[in-house]
Amino acid sequence: MDDDTVSASRTLSGPPRWLDAQRIRAYASFVLLVNIGFFSLRVWYGWVKPLPNVSPPGWDFAVFWSASWLALHGPAVNAFDTALIEPIVLPLQNMLPTPFVTPWTYPPTFLLVMLPAALLPFGLSCLAYVLAWIAFALQACLRILPQLRARSWWLPVVAFPAVWAAGSAGQNSFLTFGLIGFGLACVDRRPWLAGILFGLLAIKPQLGLVIPVALLCGRHWRAFVSSALTVGALCALAGLLLGFATFARFVEALPAFNHFVIQYSDRWPRGISTVFGAARHFGVAIPSAYVLHAIVAALAASAVVWLWSMRASFELRASALVLATLLVPTYLMPYDLLLLGLPILWLVRDGGRNGWIRGDGVALVSAWISPIVIYTPGDWAAAAYAPVIVLALLLVVVRRYLAQRTVRAGEWAVIVEGAGHSSSH
Repeated sequence: MDDDTVSASRTLSGPPRWLDAQRIRAYASFVLLVNIGFFSLRVWYGWVKPLPNVSPPGWDFAVFWSASWLALHGPAVNAFDTALIEPIVLPLQNMLPTPFVTPWTYPPTFLLVMLPAALLPFGLSCLAYVLAWIAFALQACLRILPQLRARSWWLPVVAFPAVWAAGSAGQNSFLTFGLIGFGLACVDRRPWLAGILFGLLAIKPQLGLVIPVALLCGRHWRAFVSSALTVGALCALAGLLLGFATFARFVEALPAFNHFVIQYSDRWPRGISTVFGAARHFGVAIPSAYVLHAIVAALAASAVVWLWSMRASFELRASALVLATLLVPTYLMPYDLLLLGLPILWLVRDGGRNGWIRGDGVALVSAWISPIVIYTPGDWAAAAYAPVIVLALLLVVVRRYLAQRTVRAGEWAVIVEGAGHSSSH
């Protein structure tokens, strides 16, 4: 082996000594208590002893349920009318009218998914949908890391702050988590099914921007075709059941919401979890913030192109794709950081197989705890720091690929050299 190969093989070592099972349990137990404490405050001041503008659990699901109610009781396009939806949403959220409107800005494809929601009372509907989404996401976790079936592995999963952030809000993050997780798990062996799962991300299109790039670079033609057909079929079904006018209203609603986000981007409560949001939080002018975001997004997409074209290990390819998915859109919220769970699981699996590099543990723990920003005061805008964590984890993925490639190249050279010696004798 040459010096570079020896150095890389030494770099890939055992798990971090400071991150043993006992410490993991201790850290996870503490964070779990914090999660339970803040969730209890939501229940107490949102339901038991309501305080104005303290929303009980399910505040985002209130928007979904209200859109369903409007779609069931009139033309589905009414869901996009802020003047109609806010009188239904705000009482459910225990909110007084504020400049921060609560519009329905999702595509008709997601309205189709939520259409039956208002057939049940709000609380029961929220519980049924969120539990179903959580069960789907947990199955994806088990598919990625089967060791999670052991009781000792469940504590850090349950304590992951993004689980509580998405669950408390009643967000669809568990659904998108499961679609991406299962889709990537199927992409090599069941490409048509993977394409269907990716295509269903049309319910939240900004999370599917990088997936076609990865599929094309990885030469997963069947998954690419399947995803395109699924998007087309889902849009056609939504148009037939809800009316194709809903697509026109959705397109009209996007610029208004984008303008609203830009208007408040420098003082958004708890911050926007993107590079654009971080730049605006620190006072960067809007055009410069967009340029900075575009640079980082291009770098993230380039990492996906490189790793998928070079056929890196599945764990590293999948991790890079999810991390780029969090870096490319300009608007994400802390509950979207639930997707960080996917690269964390894949990197744990990859580390168990190929060894660890110093600093990997710090990056993984930082990513795991980062969604706790949902509990910080709104004035801190702490969610704006999340892109730093996401980018650091992407650098971990790239560094691991380079180290593994160097080791494997050295091992191949030794095999070739050994074969040469054998043939000469």
